[in-house]
Amino acid sequence: MLPIIQNLAEDSEYLVRYCMVEQMPHLSMFFSESKEYLGHLTQKFILPLLVSTLNDTNSQVRKTCHAALLVLVEQNLVEISDIDKLVCPAIFNVIQVASAEDQRAEAVTLLCRISPLLGRDITLRHFLEEYICLCNDASMQIRKICASSFGEMCSVVGGDVVEKELLLHLQRMCSDDLWGVRKACAEVFTVVASCVSMQTKWYTLSPLFVTLLRDESRWVRLAAYQNLGQFIATFHEENEKGSEMSNDESSGLLDETPDIAKQTEPAVPDLVSELVDQETTRPNEEETEDVGHPANNHQQRSDLDESVKNEILSEDLQRPPKPPPSPWSGAVLPTELTELLSGLQVEEQKEVSPTKYMFVEELSNGQLIWREPIAELEVEKELERVYKKLGEGSLVEGTIPGCDNDLFHHTNLTPLSTSPLPPQPPYTPKSQQSVCQNVIPQDLLDHYLWMVDPSHSESGDTEMARYCAFTLPAVALTLGKDHWDYLKELFKILEGDMQWKVRKTLASSLHELGALLGDEVVNSQLVQSFVWFFKDLDEVRIGALQHLMEFFKLLNPERRKYVLPKLREFLRLDNERNWRFRLELVEQLIAIIGYCDQNDISDHIYPLILSLLKDKVWTVRFSAVTALSSILKATHPELRTITLMDIKTEIAISQKWYLRQSYPKICEEILNSDSIGLEQFCEYAMHPALRLRWDRVPNVRIALAHLVTSKFMNNRKYFYLSLIQMLKFRPIKGQRRHL
Repeated sequence: MLPIIQNLAEDSEYLVRYCMVEQMPHLSMFFSESKEYLGHLTQKFILPLLVSTLNDTNSQVRKTCHAALLVLVEQNLVEISDIDKLVCPAIFNVIQVASAEDQRAEAVTLLCRISPLLGRDITLRHFLEEYICLCNDASMQIRKICASSFGEMCSVVGGDVVEKELLLHLQRMCSDDLWGVRKACAEVFTVVASCVSMQTKWYTLSPLFVTLLRDESRWVRLAAYQNLGQFIATFHEENEKGSEMSNDESSGLLDETPDIAKQTEPAVPDLVSELVDQETTRPNEEETEDVGHPANNHQQRSDLDESVKNEILSEDLQRPPKPPPSPWSGAVLPTELTELLSGLQVEEQKEVSPTKYMFVEELSNGQLIWREPIAELEVEKELERVYKKLGEGSLVEGTIPGCDNDLFHHTNLTPLSTSPLPPQPPYTPKSQQSVCQNVIPQDLLDHYLWMVDPSHSESGDTEMARYCAFTLPAVALTLGKDHWDYLKELFKILEGDMQWKVRKTLASSLHELGALLGDEVVNSQLVQSFVWFFKDLDEVRIGALQHLMEFFKLLNPERRKYVLPKLREFLRLDNERNWRFRLELVEQLIAIIGYCDQNDISDHIYPLILSLLKDKVWTVRFSAVTALSSILKATHPELRTITLMDIKTEIAISQKWYLRQSYPKICEEILNSDSIGLEQFCEYAMHPALRLRWDRVPNVRIALAHLVTSKFMNNRKYFYLSLIQMLKFRPIKGQRRHL
């Protein structure tokens, strides 16, 4: 059989090769069942056959081969060592030798998908260096695939390798010329953030993510905002472990112009320093090598070749401008200058494109600083005065010691003319500034609050508010109930949003917000919004109704009495055919009975159940019967008597036959749950049930027959009592007697 399989796999018709390759995982499973005799064939026959198919001329055959290899690895049908020796070199060969871009892209996709299955050791030994090279590939499609799988690669290699080797390449891809690569980076930030330390999140990922939020491409901004709430939620993980950033360490990050001088050890060097490092170790752009560990920010760079430095800086100024990871990122400023910057009160600047940045100074320790232009003249004068005092020349005139001043002719303090970008998020309202938060970077919070700005709807980004509402519980959990004031105004805007999808998302998450924020916020603020959704569209109300019990149990007794009368709003439907809505109402009413006292049950819940007992849909009536038995069990005997009399009037002697058919089912459920005593049942429920034996509708009599045979005849007491009741009353004139 093996020669036949070999010939079919090498057939000239691609459909034959496709079908044969598709059967390879099944053959391997068959061989593994007889491992003693056929187990070696997977290694010696199937795996080499699939490796040779990696170079097939047809794309469909190659993709099927990739899927087959992944199945073999996932099902442990091949040894990891065989993959290491046979498959990995073949994948690298396709990536390096193949001339067709599609074939290279498929091989890169296979490499990224198979890495998590092979484990950390093989990934570090074989894939990491190749992956880093591919992140800087000339092909946009290759870079986009690498960016899309960046999170998976980070999860495999671990946080140390991510911070030392991979973050630099994420920074580059976030400033890629093509928006598709930047969009893919925005989509993996949450996974990357879960692999690194809190310090790296603050000082590296957060400023980098802000640049994506302000990207010139609409699609990149949408992807970034869609993942903003999830990225913010990653700051909560270490807060629970007690490693929340201290006030001294994070206070500089809360200002619009951060004071990074308070950092004791920056997480990752600034962008220019890393570019210089890499250029000195890799003189040729075409030869891509592993960058290695980034240099320390405090290391002296006096031995750096001046021509190389100028070449790199000029190249950065000529490329399409992209924002740096963070203003003042990794900078170590002189003490007097940092004191000045921390004390300056700079007014709100006009909107300046974040894609324009400039070189400021090379300090005495060789550190290069990048920052956005400062438009305040007073700040310029103060900076000039400080630099003169420090003996480093005039900043305003642009004289920079040790550098070619002609190269930095753009370093005047007047912002360059740029194409307008989307408006920047507003400052935090005054009502929120009284509460200082150091849980997450303030820039991220400002952008999150800006997601409900009306300008998004005008520009067509209507989904922005829904992303905001969807991640609101995660952001509230991260900030904590002490900082709910930051989100209060945003919550009110979402509550009144014009899109019903936004309101439904918010209504579905109110119970989660209530559990996070505590009793005070729930009973004073959230309950009003919860009741307000009762009068909304059916699509919105179902979100609140599905979590009625979960929210109801968070309320204090007083607020529960406030909510119960409002439940009648759920009986009013936009579409009466939506019987599942009423079924959900019954199930939620059953759940909240245990949180109500007897008076509330009789005044508010019982009328709703009685109304649902008369529903046109049998499934709703059947569920309401269960709710009625729960009500009878929870109330005192006097209320039970009144309830049974109402049921007799409304159901047992109703003019509608389907209601009379429900009465035997009610009696059966009462007996099953032991909701009332035997004497009370015989006195108020048995007689109306037995009178249905003369009903003209066969379905009603069948329901009664089921009750008699299942309950009365199997119990001696019920049998004699029912016989007495049947002999006690004669049939109405004109009706037949059915025994």
